[in-house]
Amino acid sequence: MAKGKKKIGLIITIILIIFMAVVGVAALILNNMFSNQSLEKPGEQLGYDVFVGDENMEVTTSVDEGRNLQKEISSINVTYKDAVAWIKVPGTSIDYPVFKGTDNTRYYRNDRDGETTRWGETYLDYRCDEKNPDAETTNIIIYGHNTETDNRFTPLLNYKRQEFFDTHKYIEFATTKGVYTYEVFTVYSTNTKLYYIDTVFNSLAEYDDFLKQMAKNSRYATGVEVSTSDSILTLSTCDYSLKDGRFVVQAKLVKKP
Repeated sequence: MAKGKKKIGLIITIILIIFMAVVGVAALILNNMFSNQSLEKPGEQLGYDVFVGDENMEVTTSVDEGRNLQKEISSINVTYKDAVAWIKVPGTSIDYPVFKGTDNTRYYRNDRDGETTRWGETYLDYRCDEKNPDAETTNIIIYGHNTETDNRFTPLLNYKRQEFFDTHKYIEFATTKGVYTYEVFTVYSTNTKLYYIDTVFNSLAEYDDFLKQMAKNSRYATGVEVSTSDSILTLSTCDYSLKDGRFVVQAKLVKKP
């Protein structure tokens, strides 16, 4: 009887172990399935970010226009040496100092004081030379988060509508040298497979191909021509309507200090 009970107990134990293993595997599979599905659906949690940036959202209109942005960035630079520029889209709340680290992670989730924050700072691609934005074949790239509210680069999503572009065609980029004005020539949604953040071009022909591809991507015809004689500005943020989505606004330099 004792041996029989031990045998039955052993069988029950083995069955329980097998059952728990099957349940564990099933849970893992289901978890992966739902994780992958969530990445495909706009509006659901994507890592640390959430779906925001409705193209029809109301944008706060800036009433603080006509300021001396060169003076402002020069003043901030005294305290924060990484504050190298100022970006402003007149008529919107995009009106921020731009920071530059030794890589593109420094200000992604950290503020100017080194504190970890959800939205970090608006920052310049570390490969870009903000001191010479008008140099030949130059692509000045600035990144900003797409947040839950009308701040950082969330208002860029409004460029999905041509009527917004029609009244917000110009962008100001200020450094300690002065204020540069850019005119938007293309706006588009893409993903990380498109390398729109190229900063090195081996020839004018290569740069020309790049510009033509960027212009071709535009959601609508802007009527703004761009050529190899133009240096450009690229503003990039997330577009959660796509997997690994990005929304990009690119403009050409039309006025120097």
